[in-house]
Amino acid sequence: MKIATKKISIITTFAVILFSNASLKAQERVHPKWWFGVAGAGNFNFYRGATQILNNNLTTQYAYNNGFGVAPYMAVFVEYRPDPVWGLMVNLAYDGHRGEFDKSDAPAGVSTSLNAEFDYASFEPSLRIAPFAGNFYLFIGPRVSYNVNQKFSVVTANEPNNEAQFSDVYGIRLSAQIGAGYEIPLSAPANTTQINLSPFVAFLPYFGDQPRSIETLSLTTIRAGIALKIGCGPKPTAPAAAVIIAPLEKDVQFSVLAPNSVPGQRIVKETLPLCNYVFFDSGSTEIPSRYIMLTKDQAPGFTEAQLQDCQKDPGTRTSRQLTMYHNVLNIVADRMKRYPSSTIQLIGSSAGHGKKIGLENAEAVKSYLVNVFGINGSRITTEGLNEPVTSSRETNGTKDLALIQAEDNRVSIISNSTDMMTEIQGNSALCLKPIEVTAMDGSSPDDAKITVNVNGAGDVLTTWSVDVSDASGNTQHFGPYTDDQETISGSAILNGNKNGTYKIVMTGQTKTGHAITKESSFSLSREAQPNQPEQMVSILFRFDKSVTVATFENFLTNTVAPHIYSNSKVVISGYTDVIGTPEYNLTLSAERAQDAQTILQTALAKSSVTGVTYKTNGFGEVGTSFGNTLPEERFYNRTVIINIMPGETIVTR
Repeated sequence: MKIATKKISIITTFAVILFSNASLKAQERVHPKWWFGVAGAGNFNFYRGATQILNNNLTTQYAYNNGFGVAPYMAVFVEYRPDPVWGLMVNLAYDGHRGEFDKSDAPAGVSTSLNAEFDYASFEPSLRIAPFAGNFYLFIGPRVSYNVNQKFSVVTANEPNNEAQFSDVYGIRLSAQIGAGYEIPLSAPANTTQINLSPFVAFLPYFGDQPRSIETLSLTTIRAGIALKIGCGPKPTAPAAAVIIAPLEKDVQFSVLAPNSVPGQRIVKETLPLCNYVFFDSGSTEIPSRYIMLTKDQAPGFTEAQLQDCQKDPGTRTSRQLTMYHNVLNIVADRMKRYPSSTIQLIGSSAGHGKKIGLENAEAVKSYLVNVFGINGSRITTEGLNEPVTSSRETNGTKDLALIQAEDNRVSIISNSTDMMTEIQGNSALCLKPIEVTAMDGSSPDDAKITVNVNGAGDVLTTWSVDVSDASGNTQHFGPYTDDQETISGSAILNGNKNGTYKIVMTGQTKTGHAITKESSFSLSREAQPNQPEQMVSILFRFDKSVTVATFENFLTNTVAPHIYSNSKVVISGYTDVIGTPEYNLTLSAERAQDAQTILQTALAKSSVTGVTYKTNGFGEVGTSFGNTLPEERFYNRTVIINIMPGETIVTR
């Protein structure tokens, strides 16, 4: 039984391999509609059930249970194939179903077996289906069998064989079969006479295959064999000239969305937060060189006011912000000189490397203020801690640990003087008093960008670029890009012009080495400069603290809200650093931006200001202006930026 099962498994595997390697060239051959042939196979017969009453004259002392045998199958057949996919098959066959019952319920020591021979003449019509119009095919259909042999023999040790005929044998049986085969052409493709060799397997289930009308014997058969087929087809016509058709290249969808107008060059008054930390490099007690350090001769000429007028050399908001911050020690020294009664406390922390290093860091800052600016040392107290009072590692301490730990290696600058520090509730978001600057700013907010969509670029293109041309033929090139969507500054395209109509041409390189070109057009105009300057305010957050917007309520209510007039547009944008997951950061930034809007709306509801519109979004870690390499860059990325753009009509309070 195990050997037979192994043979069947090998045959089935062979059929699957043939199926998976179906020849594409079969469609190039002559295809006869009628096929004739012969087939030979082995029937692997599995008998289930028991028999004991063999005929009217012989009932054995013991019952014979289950049997197995291999018998021949021989057939002649005809096939009709009007179509490459479906056809009909009819087999007339000699169908052998023999089996040996070598186990019975005889007691130990009694050796006895039963050999059964049930042979049939079979009529087997089937539906033939080639699902891929190739060489692999399936067939299914009924079987009508007429019994021609019903002999048995009982073999017992030391006794002659008892041969006789079974009684109660069905003369005609109606059953079914299902199978698969594969055509192996033996003839040249152009021959009108085609000869195929076709290995096949078939499964004959037990229903309808009970050989006798008494007892419980049933029969299941697995047939494996090979057929030789001959067909005669029409003479092939001369092949048409080959036409090579290149595969269709996937396309991309190109569109451009332009704003109605671009803000003009405008005066911006910025309230820039000043982080009250000086960050030290790991293992060093020297103030890092990125902080702007003056000599003793330069210090008397420095004032905070020098940093506040940025109209001649405005740079960008990011560069202005970092310039202010990297002058933090000079700004603190200038404020202490201007407010002689103010004092500060310097608390150094070493991110877990000991209080001694934290104290040395604090002393390095004190030494600079005393020795360079001449600040009286009695106005400055120092303290060293192993960890800062408010550590970045207090939450989410297992994520991005190296980045977070770098933020705890710092010196905190703390003062009770309102001339030095921002007036906020408590100390949970303590900052030095912001610095106010005035700059000429021509950068565009988010709603003044040209949005270029190349849908499908990620799948089809390796890179793409755009060329933007004005009416005079002057062209600007932007790119290369790889994403499906990019934005271009409207101010950069106008390039000093008040308005214009532009042609934009996208050129992409496909992954198969071809070029794709798309084009469109759009118009732009620059807004007139408003009568009132635009206000821009930023607030900062400690690591992972969305609720600290509430601590800025006094600042937003008393400092920011008074700059909002009737008909103003307020754009509130929330950002985070890259620590944490993008999904979490997106939610966190949106919460911060929305909380800021709620506080401003509450404050304005108590005034006569009306017609204010808000555009509030959280962008997470996407679109941040600062890097994420240095601790201060990550602090300044944890921000809400409020742009107040005045309307045409200014209503005073």
